[in-house]
Amino acid sequence: MMTKSFVLSALCAVSAILPSLAAAQFLAESSVPLEQKEILEKLKDLHLGGDHENLMPSDERIASLQQELSTIFAALPKNSRGALRLSTARYLLHRLFVQRHGWHFKGLAPEGDTWDSISPGDVLAQRAPEAIAALFRKKHDISLADLAALAALLENMVHSEADVRLAAAFNALEFPLAAQLSLNESTAVLETYMASFVMGSDARELRRDAVTSRATMLKKLEEVVEQYPTWPNTQAFLQMIREEVTPEMVNFSFPALSAVVAEAGERYGRWQSQECSELKHQLLQHEEHPNTGRVRLSDFYGMALHGGHWQFSESVAYLRQLGALDESDPEVLRVIVPNYILGPSNCIASSGYFAVCCIDECDAKLQSLETTLGKSKASPPAIISALNATIGGALERKLWDVAEHHGGEVPLHGRLFAQWLHHLYPQECPFPHMSGTINPLHPDLFEEEVGQSVGASQEEMMQHLEAAKWRKAATFEDGLCSNMWTMEEELVDPFSSHTSQRAAGGALRGLALATAVGSLAVTLGKLMMTLRPESWKSSTPKVYSV
Repeated sequence: MMTKSFVLSALCAVSAILPSLAAAQFLAESSVPLEQKEILEKLKDLHLGGDHENLMPSDERIASLQQELSTIFAALPKNSRGALRLSTARYLLHRLFVQRHGWHFKGLAPEGDTWDSISPGDVLAQRAPEAIAALFRKKHDISLADLAALAALLENMVHSEADVRLAAAFNALEFPLAAQLSLNESTAVLETYMASFVMGSDARELRRDAVTSRATMLKKLEEVVEQYPTWPNTQAFLQMIREEVTPEMVNFSFPALSAVVAEAGERYGRWQSQECSELKHQLLQHEEHPNTGRVRLSDFYGMALHGGHWQFSESVAYLRQLGALDESDPEVLRVIVPNYILGPSNCIASSGYFAVCCIDECDAKLQSLETTLGKSKASPPAIISALNATIGGALERKLWDVAEHHGGEVPLHGRLFAQWLHHLYPQECPFPHMSGTINPLHPDLFEEEVGQSVGASQEEMMQHLEAAKWRKAATFEDGLCSNMWTMEEELVDPFSSHTSQRAAGGALRGLALATAVGSLAVTLGKLMMTLRPESWKSSTPKVYSV
């Protein structure tokens, strides 16, 4: 699998010496035809039993996901075969699960890293059968059909884990798995299940020892009432889902309740996003200037000390590590609202595969643009026309700067355009930091790894309140929400820019050089193929439970 992060690093190093390495990538892609037998067909040939027999997705589910993916897929940069490179596939899967379910899947969310730091197929490596993981591990790129199959597999893996948690709930309440439960008994089982989910129990631990599992489940059920203020709303949500999935049912079997928890898991993220909306509303009531998406740190702490909003008390160090701190004016620190809302500190449930976090409102803005334009890059006039929005003069000039940086058109799937969208929609779109400059951690992990408290002390918060200066007029340019702007680019598909430059440059630059570069690529490929997969080391991006 030549697209592992260290392979990409090697390719990038060579590209610094031979600028036409992108041509070698193009030649390599063109010389390898699309596989005659798609992943979907190969999956059907596998005969899995035991715990894995329910992993295989149905044709209907794959078709539904393929339809859902198709619009964004059409607008993404592709290789010469019309398929997505692995970094772009990971990006698309992440967007799919966040918008579809509010799931931040482990291994898909970048968490401060680049999109090409890991292959999306590696998400399967730890828990899927090796036969399935191997199919995706060998892929150099992913077609739309393959991507839909992978998405369906990941969802089925989640459902399989949910059944483990449901079985633990049966065990905790001493019901046999073959039991037919009454309405009240099914309510008790579902609430025991959900308490374990929102409190972050590891499903793998729940299946190892029945006695320990029972104690854990009952403890979580007791704790959730005290630690989760909106638990009554969650109970009502569960009842609603059960009534929809099992209408007029009197006795409830394990398969019936399995269907309920599967549906609840898929819809919970969007349902609970109302809590995120409430947080955002509270913050924007203290927005420093209209439509800047920023709250002065002194006002942020004032809400905790005097407004009764105790949750707004994170330390400067933690806010900085989240990427939620605007330090463009050192005298007046500001909290960036969308970065704060989308941070791991606001994820409120988890499984072994994902954390349930706030829905990214910016994605809807981008998807609307993708639908209108239908391609991965466009000219500034085309983008402005498609947005149908009022754009300040300075912000429009920034868009032209991005286009000039890329030779005339703006790539829609890169850091610079995401930065531009942040200034256009500062209340919805997060500021995109360069990879490696932030490392969002769940509060518990931050305290463990950094050795500092997540929360600011009352004394620290008071210092910021007392030192707060009088509000002053905005000093940033027309149309911008802050002075945070850099011309540093990171593309979802780094090779796409090389491909465009090659196309613009036109002709071959010499058969000898092309042959030499092609030979180098082949040699590098052979070298990587001699390495054992077990020896590959990749740092899986972390998503942490609450």
